[in-house]
Amino acid sequence: MELIKWDKTFSVNVLRFDEEHKNIILIINRLNAATQKNDERERVSDALNEMTLYAISHFKAEEDYMTRFEYPEYELHKEEHREFTRTTIGFCKRVMNRNDNIAYDLVEYLNYWLTNHIQGTDKKYTECFNKNGLY
Repeated sequence: MELIKWDKTFSVNVLRFDEEHKNIILIINRLNAATQKNDERERVSDALNEMTLYAISHFKAEEDYMTRFEYPEYELHKEEHREFTRTTIGFCKRVMNRNDNIAYDLVEYLNYWLTNHIQGTDKKYTECFNKNGLY
């Protein structure tokens, strides 16, 4: 079952980041599917590790362009990335401590964060990135 379905409301009008956001949505949908299984812990752990590593790489790419293009809201945007990283690391610790109710909390958090971050915070850089030739 897909929790999040990609549509044009998620587009930031930068092909690379749209594709990366689609991959993040796939990971979240896998996490959601794992919550439906009895053996969810290993799947949740794998997907969470994948999500954390992928997000860190994605954030670095966005931030590199923000500094290159002197994006005025860089610090605020970077702080949202830091908060996401801290939160997902917290979820990783919960998995390692065998907290059994993590999957639903994690999926709920990721769904909320991704939707609000892409459709709110990320869309703010579209004009700056496009103006500097990044589509």
